[in-house]
Amino acid sequence: MKYLAMVVLNPNISKRKIDFIQGGIVSLFEQKSRVNKTYFLGKRKLDYPVKKFEEGYHIKFEIDSNEKKIAQIKNILKSNSNVIFNFIVNNEAQKNTLPILRKVRNPFKHSPKVNYFEPISASKKVYMLISKNLKLPFSESDILAMSEDIDRLFEIAVKKIQEYVYVKGFHTVRELKNMKDIENELRKYWKVQFTLGDNINVGQELLIQEKSMI
Repeated sequence: MKYLAMVVLNPNISKRKIDFIQGGIVSLFEQKSRVNKTYFLGKRKLDYPVKKFEEGYHIKFEIDSNEKKIAQIKNILKSNSNVIFNFIVNNEAQKNTLPILRKVRNPFKHSPKVNYFEPISASKKVYMLISKNLKLPFSESDILAMSEDIDRLFEIAVKKIQEYVYVKGFHTVRELKNMKDIENELRKYWKVQFTLGDNINVGQELLIQEKSMI
């Protein structure tokens, strides 16, 4: 099965040690799974404190493995003092169709500040808000937020839509009169595509996926 994993390392690891420690994490995944892609995302700010840390070195993996091997990986990561946070979720391909949207006319009201990440409990399901770069020749994706509350994800998604359409100059492609119309489309299909100019390959896709926690 396909899985998506994120590992966050202690931000206080020295520069001369970080490559060695990250290499050890990569070796663990290579021994216990087939690693399709590895993303070294560098030191990033956390959206909520984890073990009193407000930032950490992020490594993202796209892997193929099985439940037994995934359990082994999680146990080893849990015992690693350099790892402050990690999660592994089922990443089987979704079959949702993508709605086509057009330019929005009305300016949007300012949204209140929200925290993009929330601690995940022992629930079996989690919702992930993903931003996907549509620029060719390849697509890069980022996890913007995750929560067990789907309404919370829609709240954050609406804020990101406003940023894409007005702050960054993107627009949508089916004629929609206001923010509520776009939000209804997002709730129906869980996907919204933004473009820059008339080129649909230059833009961003915002989507919500339901994942099974391991």
